[in-house]
Amino acid sequence: MKQFNFLLLSLCCSLLAFSAQAQTRYVDQVFDQVVKQSNIPYATNISVLTMANGNPDTIPIVMDVYTPVGDDMTERPTVIYLHTGSFLPQYFNGQITGGKLDSTVVEVCTRLAKMGYTAIAATYRQGWAPTAPDQNIRTATLLQASYRGIQDVRSCIRFLRKSINEGDNPYGVDESRIVLWGQGTGGYLSLGAACLDEYTEISDLDKFINTVTFEPYVVEAVHGDINGEQPAFLNLPNSVGYSSNFALAVNMGGALGDTSWIDGAASTFVEPPIIGYHVITDPFAPFGDGPVIVPTTQEFVIQVAGTRLAVQVANDKGLNDILAPVAGDTHPLSAYLNAVVTALGPIPLNLAAFGQSPTTVAEPNMYPFRSPNNRLESGPWDWWSKPFLDALIPQINGAFGTMFSADLLHSNGLITNPDMSATKARLYLDTVIAHYAPRACQALQLAECAIVKTEELADDSLLGLSVAPNPATERAFIQTNAGYPMEAIQLFDINGRYLRAYYDINSSQYEIQRGDLPPGTYLVKVKFKEGISVRKLIFR
Repeated sequence: MKQFNFLLLSLCCSLLAFSAQAQTRYVDQVFDQVVKQSNIPYATNISVLTMANGNPDTIPIVMDVYTPVGDDMTERPTVIYLHTGSFLPQYFNGQITGGKLDSTVVEVCTRLAKMGYTAIAATYRQGWAPTAPDQNIRTATLLQASYRGIQDVRSCIRFLRKSINEGDNPYGVDESRIVLWGQGTGGYLSLGAACLDEYTEISDLDKFINTVTFEPYVVEAVHGDINGEQPAFLNLPNSVGYSSNFALAVNMGGALGDTSWIDGAASTFVEPPIIGYHVITDPFAPFGDGPVIVPTTQEFVIQVAGTRLAVQVANDKGLNDILAPVAGDTHPLSAYLNAVVTALGPIPLNLAAFGQSPTTVAEPNMYPFRSPNNRLESGPWDWWSKPFLDALIPQINGAFGTMFSADLLHSNGLITNPDMSATKARLYLDTVIAHYAPRACQALQLAECAIVKTEELADDSLLGLSVAPNPATERAFIQTNAGYPMEAIQLFDINGRYLRAYYDINSSQYEIQRGDLPPGTYLVKVKFKEGISVRKLIFR
């Protein structure tokens, strides 16, 4: 307990100390006020919760948009924040949390907007059968709920791009710098949207096949394609024709359906970097490789990859290469958090009591939280007001004919968040955002704060930089004069979308392998001691 409190107290004091220093956009809260636009429809789709006699029923899917007051920037990096809630409506899920007005959602979106982002609290479709006695039904409906949610968040991304191209960018979005940030259940969506790029990644995997019918749990003719761009019985297309790509995936809790979804080079879109945060003893989603268990019945649902394992595979597959410079960040707070992860990294972790495979405590680009005395704990960044709950629940019961108990909801919430408070939650969020900020700066290549910046040299004639052959087929060679060795190379598509990076080159020659890149024009950004120089590269 003392060690746990010392960590949080140290981080809090560090943040207070650094707040007196010069303020940097995207790292510090440089704006004092935020304005919120509420309940903006971004899609219309079919809800399984409101179907009557099997007939599809459409619902609007909405978002709240937070922007900084007094900002003259018209295109801001944008975070789409996805709330928790177990894929069931708030309170009906037995929880106090589960909507875009949760304290954590409002807090994070407000902080991000004050840091200079556009922050969007997005809803998504809900509905599954956690208490079904048949495992096939539990697994199928959870996977289908995740699939619908992934379709929805991709529709949200496309809606934002459509609003830029057809609506004069009313929300101030930089379409090349979109982040998906999922909390709890939303973490399943941010990770899934980052990595699920082929329907066969579901249809060909045994754990996603019904053990009785031998049919996939998700069927495209019924549930639609993975992006939600084709009509189906349970899907309506939204904002078709725009890209579903995004630049960074973040999760606080939640899990990835399967690590095989991370392949490092997608056929339809490029998988983004992945960073995450997880309580080691989270009873709802595994820290590493483990099962999802229904809390009320303790029944098995499916084996998934938690944050620790998902980020490790993302690191191994090269998705997080662009984040490598953050390991050398000299900002004291960032360096401190890196040191914590480095120290915890090799420590063995036995979570057999949770049905999980052995692992270690930490991995670069994810941050582990240890609860006091290793007690069961989930969502320590959540909090709520009991007096407000006491006033609200009678209104909910009156509107829906339910019999929810504010006392029971409150006590159930305290089971896995026993010392819940706004102070505790904000301390956790201090840590999360301090870890997130430099990685977002690097992944999004934000000029104000990126560690390896992309300022282009005004005169690069002395470098002797060349790309050959160009056009290329399988590989291209980057060369410079001997006196100007390359430090790093980053590869982007023609729209400025980050693809991959190569660091610690320290040579005047380097070979880039094409791999699975489709034909097209790419931008090669080469970093020298003197600055950045850019060349075009064509693969045919």
